[in-house]
Amino acid sequence: MDQQALRTTIQKALISLETGQRVDKKEVGACLSFVWGRDPSAEEVDAAVTQLRMIPSFLGMDEKIGLVLHALDETVAGTPFLQEQKLSVDELFDSVTARKPLSFKVRHDFGVVGDMHEQCLTKAIKEGKLTRSQALACINDGERLTKHLSGMNHFSVPLIFRTTDYNGMPQTGYRVDAVTFQQVVHCQTPGGSFALMVSNESELRQVAIPEHDTLNWLNNTINQDSVLFDVGANVGYYSLYAVSCQPGARAVAFEPAPMNIARINANIHMNHLDSSILAFPIALSDETRVQKFGNSYLVSGGWSHRGIDSRKTVPGEIFFSGCVGYTMDDFVRSAPFVSPPTHMKIDVDGPEMRVLRGAMTTLQHPNLRHLLIELRDDQEAVEAEFILKKFGFQPARPSFSGFGNRIFQRSS
Repeated sequence: MDQQALRTTIQKALISLETGQRVDKKEVGACLSFVWGRDPSAEEVDAAVTQLRMIPSFLGMDEKIGLVLHALDETVAGTPFLQEQKLSVDELFDSVTARKPLSFKVRHDFGVVGDMHEQCLTKAIKEGKLTRSQALACINDGERLTKHLSGMNHFSVPLIFRTTDYNGMPQTGYRVDAVTFQQVVHCQTPGGSFALMVSNESELRQVAIPEHDTLNWLNNTINQDSVLFDVGANVGYYSLYAVSCQPGARAVAFEPAPMNIARINANIHMNHLDSSILAFPIALSDETRVQKFGNSYLVSGGWSHRGIDSRKTVPGEIFFSGCVGYTMDDFVRSAPFVSPPTHMKIDVDGPEMRVLRGAMTTLQHPNLRHLLIELRDDQEAVEAEFILKKFGFQPARPSFSGFGNRIFQRSS
């Protein structure tokens, strides 16, 4: 097998998964053998097929193949394939043996949204109806786990174990289940804890796999006088984290997705933090006008929305909701009751630079010292750094290439 044959085989496997056909495991095994230089075990092949199911469906084929090859390259570089998945399986079985609650990470990996899911999964393991090898083949594949446990559900309501793809979006797409589960979980910060509602796999991912560089940024810079502008707040995890991290800190959350803004307010209310966090159903951008917002998924906790100026390309692919767009500068002028930010987090899954271009006056305010912005590529990074340097901001850590969070700070 050469590199072209490897790409062709990966593409064939991805197409089979997308069209509901059976994947040829011998071909998958041949791919692993070619890259690793050794024959994979049967459980490694099963788990590899499961990981292929996590590739986001909306990506182009070249991007999908690139993700797979990247994972295999990491293996060659010394990261044992399936190590993280095997550790999660071990943690699951160890927790059941020790009668300990499952961690957020394990719950996420197996689509355990509510207590009933956990009880069903625990019962199957105790009765020997789910082995470690079977669990490894089902990790991050809620549909497969649901089928495996279908005869073990002793509850009178249907249990669906729902997991996310590599982009953090529901693998099964949007649908309304017969029963919706809602769990209140408690998240820890250096200054205390806060409660968050979890009702689906997207919200579960928020608490299970937070962005650790964002948490470290907040841990190291937030103080009791801080005001965080959380642009692209989703369900409010980072706003809640910031004000719980340092009592006295405040946050202003901006979120245009209708399901998310409702959940933010519910979370604020549940934590009795309405004096510390104020949420606005606004899309910050580089112009102020009423417009439409394209929701890719109509679920709370969903992200990677099409956003403003989106167009329907496939019938039923996008749900449009009404949206008020503001530049940050116009918002600040229109809301004198809101304190100027000391911190700004911009994570809006695409139009981050438009938000930055609409904040030229706000960036000059002497209170603003810290800024985190998620950027797509090096071209955006160059533009962002050029803009921010004019206002005295410098990168807070060495630069890197590609997609990710860039952190800036102003010392004077």
